[in-house]
Amino acid sequence: MEYLGTFPAGFTDLVKRLIVRDAVSPHFLFSDESSIAFRSERVLPKLAYLKNLYPLIAWGKAENLTAAYQLVVEKPLRQKLTPMLGSPLRYNFVIRVFLEGRPGPIIRDLHLRLEQQLAQVLGGRPDSERPDIELQLHLRKNHQCYFILQKTKGLTTELPPGTLPPYLCRLLLELSELQRDDIFLDPFMGSGAIPLERARMGPYHMIFAGDINPEKVERFKAVLKDKPWEKRRKTIFPKVLDATHLEKFEDGFFTRLVSDPPWGLYDALGPEELRALYINFLREASRVLAKTGKMVLLVGADVPLADLCREAKLSLSVADFMPVLVSGQKALVYVIIPE
Repeated sequence: MEYLGTFPAGFTDLVKRLIVRDAVSPHFLFSDESSIAFRSERVLPKLAYLKNLYPLIAWGKAENLTAAYQLVVEKPLRQKLTPMLGSPLRYNFVIRVFLEGRPGPIIRDLHLRLEQQLAQVLGGRPDSERPDIELQLHLRKNHQCYFILQKTKGLTTELPPGTLPPYLCRLLLELSELQRDDIFLDPFMGSGAIPLERARMGPYHMIFAGDINPEKVERFKAVLKDKPWEKRRKTIFPKVLDATHLEKFEDGFFTRLVSDPPWGLYDALGPEELRALYINFLREASRVLAKTGKMVLLVGADVPLADLCREAKLSLSVADFMPVLVSGQKALVYVIIPE
């Protein structure tokens, strides 16, 4: 099977490493800053660190939209779609066109021809109101063209402002190279997205989730009362915490610290307040992080984290960093280890 996966811009190298780990003998077809196409020897229902994973029907290079259409109509669509959807096929469908990630125009005669071919293969008819499946034709700025299959979406839960989606939490956690005996901390937990995703990922010793806002901590405690968390809640510890004062924890207590500290966007923090917050937090993080531990932080692009570590004369070293794009905002991900 061939797939196209999408993810936040900037994580391409990490996503490739994870696909090599999780897919059977993957062969990469093409990639850019926020998508990757690959062939796997086994069917992949989902990869948690991808925003989306689509069956890939056709792909290639196309100078323009006409060439993109022509590339697709010349492919053996039945041969591709039958393994994806099973047989016999009876699906109503819609074809949507995207240019550089945005809805694009159709080329009527070629669009009609593609619809006719798909109607024969799928046993249904074009239906833009209530389609059973959606097919998307994409043409990117680099002339990469691809045709993907998407089953129609149900209702999705809208995340509160500033809440990280699960796939982004998973990417940050993967960067921290989690261990079975981790004592984990997120001292800026907000809605608790990162600690909950850490719990979903499997074995750990303890998870501490803290926030300076008591209301957020109480909401997180309420989430842990839901049945899915019944077996885990005794190893997850929500705390009202000031991340700049972690004196209740011993030196070197935590093996992993992964967090999304304030960027100043939703907190109305000025540059000096933000700088003081980070310096004081980093001092405490340096103290409570084990000598073999690792810290991963997602910060706004304007936060000079490496400079702040040097300025505070902390025994922390930036092992890796990457510029990324989060909800249209430029950001940086830092992987930090004790020196």
